[in-house]
Amino acid sequence: MEKGTFVKISYEGYTDGKLFDTTNEELATENGIHNPKMVYGPVTIPAGEGMMLKGLDDLVVEMEVGEEREIELAPENAFGKRDSSLVKIVPAKEFKKHNVQPIQGMSVNLDGKVGKIASVNGGRILVDFNHELAGKTVNYKVKVEEVVSEQEDIAKEVVKLFMPQLKADELKAKVTKSTVTVTLPEKAAFIENIQMAKLGIANELMKRLDVEKVSLVDTFVKRKEEKE
Repeated sequence: MEKGTFVKISYEGYTDGKLFDTTNEELATENGIHNPKMVYGPVTIPAGEGMMLKGLDDLVVEMEVGEEREIELAPENAFGKRDSSLVKIVPAKEFKKHNVQPIQGMSVNLDGKVGKIASVNGGRILVDFNHELAGKTVNYKVKVEEVVSEQEDIAKEVVKLFMPQLKADELKAKVTKSTVTVTLPEKAAFIENIQMAKLGIANELMKRLDVEKVSLVDTFVKRKEEKE
């Protein structure tokens, strides 16, 4: 697989024999890890460009369309080794500022850093900022479903990289020699940090498709009044 090729992959991730991540919604539901905010189904990534775990990135480059493989990833090729320096004592006043009552096991976001409260001892709260799977060996089943080659489809997939809440069939894309225009659904306007996402999309499309101009068009539809 040539580096940078957009490919759709499906996968299942296991650690200690338990499923922790998958693109299969039915499987996620069966194993009690279903996330209602996630859009399930094959995901599209540029192969070999660091958009996923290093071990998986290296594997996908070696694969062909339709091929399925299983791989075991050591921590350094997965979610990293545990780093004791990432376990920090955070004063209780930091939680009070955000009106949060610290509870052991709670996930928190402090100044953009995601961690989990390891213990609460009076005014001293111990927070572990390591990834929850840091230090663990993980196993993946990966399948390359297809290569995305049409420019309009690549444009849609780039949008989805930055706005994973959207589906390809909710987007309309038109690509000319020097421009890309993508029409976004109404719900896109309510995505968090939408302007930063749009900037990222524009830069990525100009690089990927070698165009001079990118237009991201918001769509709003007038609601029909309900008849009595």
